[in-house]
Amino acid sequence: MSRKSGAIQDACAEGAKTELTLPDIVASALCHNPKTREAWATVKAQAAQVGVSKAAYLPTLAGTTGVAKDHTSSYGTSGNPFHVQSNSNYQNAALTLTWVLYDFGARSANVDYAQSLLASALAGQDSALQTVFANTVKDYYAAFVAQKNRQATQDIQADAKRVLDAAAMRVQRGVASLSDQLQAQTSYSQATFNRNKAEGDWLSALGLMAIDMGRRPNASLHLVDADKVMLPKESFVQSVDQLLRTAEERHPSLIAARAELAAAQAHEEVVRAQGRPTISFVGKYSYSNQPQSAGAGQQYFGETSRDRSIGIELSIPIFEGFTRTYQVRGAQAQVEGKEASLSDTELQVASSVWSNYQTLKVDTENVRTSQDILDSANQAFEAAQARYAKGVAGILELITTQTALANARQQQIAALAGWQNARIQLASSLGSLDLQSLN
Repeated sequence: MSRKSGAIQDACAEGAKTELTLPDIVASALCHNPKTREAWATVKAQAAQVGVSKAAYLPTLAGTTGVAKDHTSSYGTSGNPFHVQSNSNYQNAALTLTWVLYDFGARSANVDYAQSLLASALAGQDSALQTVFANTVKDYYAAFVAQKNRQATQDIQADAKRVLDAAAMRVQRGVASLSDQLQAQTSYSQATFNRNKAEGDWLSALGLMAIDMGRRPNASLHLVDADKVMLPKESFVQSVDQLLRTAEERHPSLIAARAELAAAQAHEEVVRAQGRPTISFVGKYSYSNQPQSAGAGQQYFGETSRDRSIGIELSIPIFEGFTRTYQVRGAQAQVEGKEASLSDTELQVASSVWSNYQTLKVDTENVRTSQDILDSANQAFEAAQARYAKGVAGILELITTQTALANARQQQIAALAGWQNARIQLASSLGSLDLQSLN
C-alpha cells in the first residue's frame, strides 16, 4: 500500500473537492476512515512496546531521599534511673544501580515477541487499508451503476415519449385504435416511474459514498469517471497457481497470521527464560546523618554515615510451586492455536482468490455479451419504429422492442460495473490493491 501514500497525503491536505475521480474518492476514504486511524494508533502503540523490550538491555538507576524530624525519650529502671531526650532533624539519600548482564535469553525473546507483534500490527494496518479501499471501490461502482441507470432511464423515458407521440398521431389520423395510445401511455408512465426511482437510488448511492469519504451524506459530489467506460483487457489473465502464490506472499492477513505465530513462539521462549537464572551488576550508595546513641542512658550525638557497595548478583528461581510449568503449557497451547489460525487464514485467502478469479472471468465475458445484446436490441427498436410508422407493425411489437432495449442498456451498465468491481476485488484478495489497480 506504500505506493499510494503520496496520493493519500495529498487528499488529506486538500480541501473538499466536488469533481471527483475514483482515486480521489479512495484516497479521501483512506485518509478519513476511523478504521485506518485506529490501525495506525495500534501500530504506534506496539512500536512503543518494542522500545520497552529493548530498554531491558540498559541499566536502571533509582534514587531515594527523605528528611525527618525525630523526638526520642529514653527512661531507665528504678535500679538505674535516667531520662534522656533527643530532638533532631536529619536527612537520608540512596542511589541503587542494577544492570542485568546475562539472563539466558529472556530479554532477547521478549524483543522478538514485541517485534513480531509490531509486524502483526503493521500487517493489520495494511489489511484495514485494503478493506477500506475495496469497500470504497464497491460503493463507487454502486454509485456508477446508479448514475448510469439514471441516464439510461432518462433515455428510456425519451424513447417512450416518442412512441406515445407516434401512437397519438396515428390515432388522430384514424389508422390506429385508441388502445394503441393507451398502451403507449402506460409504457411512458412506467418509464417515468423508473426514472424517478433511479434518481432516488442515485442520490442514496452518492450519500453512502460521501460517508465513506468522511463527508455529510448531502455533500455535493460529481463522479467524473462515471461518464467514461473502460472496456475489459486480457492483462489480468494469469494461472490460478500464480495468483495463489502471489496471495501467499502479499496478503496482509497471511502476513499478520504468520507474525502472530512468531509472536506466540517468542512468548513461549520468554516464559521459559523467565525461569532461568539472571546475573546482574549491582551498586549502591547511601547517605544518612541521623543521630545515634552510644548506649542506654547516653546522649545522642550527630553522626554522618556513607555506605558504598558494588558487586555481582546471581538470582536463581528454585521452586515456584509449578507455576512455570503451567505457564509454559499455556504458551504452547497458544502456539498451537496460532498455527491453526494460520492454516484457516490460508484456506480463506485461497478460497477468495479462486472465487474472485472465476467471477472476473465470467464478468469479462458478460461485458462482451451485453454489448452484443445492446446492439441487437437497438437495431430491433429502430426497425420496429420504422415498421410502426408505416403501419406494418403493431404497438405491442414496438413496446416490446422498447422494453428489450431498456433492459439491454441497464444490463450493459451492470455488466461493466460488475467487471470493474470484480477486477478490484481480485486485486484485494491478492493483497496487492493500490491506486495503480484503478488504472
